[in-house]
Amino acid sequence: MEITEKKVKQEAIPYNCVSQTFTISREAGKWYVSFAVSASYIPEMKHSHQKVGIDLGIKTFATLSDGNTIEAPSSIKRAKTKLGKIQWRNRNKVLGNRRAGISASKNAVKYYQKLRKKHKRITNIREDFLQKTTTLLAKTYQHILVEDLNIKGMMANHKLSDALSNLGLYRFRELLSYKQECFGFLLSIVDRWFPSSKTCSVSGNIQDMPLCERVYHCQNCGQVMDRDLNASINLENWTKNADGLWVNPLAQSKGERLWTRRSRLPWLKQELNIKPV
Repeated sequence: MEITEKKVKQEAIPYNCVSQTFTISREAGKWYVSFAVSASYIPEMKHSHQKVGIDLGIKTFATLSDGNTIEAPSSIKRAKTKLGKIQWRNRNKVLGNRRAGISASKNAVKYYQKLRKKHKRITNIREDFLQKTTTLLAKTYQHILVEDLNIKGMMANHKLSDALSNLGLYRFRELLSYKQECFGFLLSIVDRWFPSSKTCSVSGNIQDMPLCERVYHCQNCGQVMDRDLNASINLENWTKNADGLWVNPLAQSKGERLWTRRSRLPWLKQELNIKPV
C-alpha cells in the first residue's frame, strides 16, 4: 500500500495531551486518520442559559422550550434525490460475481464508486449538522431534557422510516451523552411514556392529540399553542422526585393526581379457571 504525501491542515489543541493510538481508514476512496488523546485539563464552560426542554420531530428537527427551533439541512433531501436518480438510471448494472467467475464491467465499477461517494456525502452532511447542533446546545444550556423516543418502533413505520433515517435522532442523543463531561452540562432523558404532547403546559390538563393536529387547544383553560412548543415546555418543567418518579410541579401545586409510569397496573399472569375435582 502506497500513501502519497498530502498537505494537511494543522490546528493546535488548546490543552496538553498525548496521543495514545491512531487508526488509518479508507472510506469512499478517501483516507482518514483518527487518533485518541488523554487530556490533562478540560476548560470550564460558562453557560448563558440554565434549563431547556427539547422536543424532537420530523417536520421540525428540534423545538426548544424557549421558542427557538432547529431545522434539518435541506441539502440531505437534495442529495437523496440525486442518489435515487443515479440508482434508477443504473438499475440494470451488475457488479459481478467472483464465485460464478463473472467479472464486473468498467462502467459498473465506476457506478458503484460513484454510489459510495454519494452515500458518504449524505453521511457527512448529517454528521456535520448533528455535531454543530449538539455543540451549540452543550455550550448554551446548563441542563438539557430530551424525551426517550422509541426509535426502533418508529422505524417500523415505512412512512416515517426514510425521514427518520435522514435526521439521525438516535445519533443526536448519543452525541449529547458523550459531550456532557467535556462541556459540563447535565442531560436528562425523560421517560418515553410521559405524555408531553397531550399535557397542557399551563393548566396540566391531559387530552388526546392526534398527529394530524399541529396546534394544541386546551379544553380546560383555552390555551392555544404550537404542539411541539407545548411538548418542549412540558419536558422542561418536569423533574424527578425523591422516589425517582417524573412529576409535574404545576400539577403538584394544584393538588392534582400526578402522572407516573408506575401508576399503570403491571401485567398479571392469568390463572386457569379450573374447578377442583
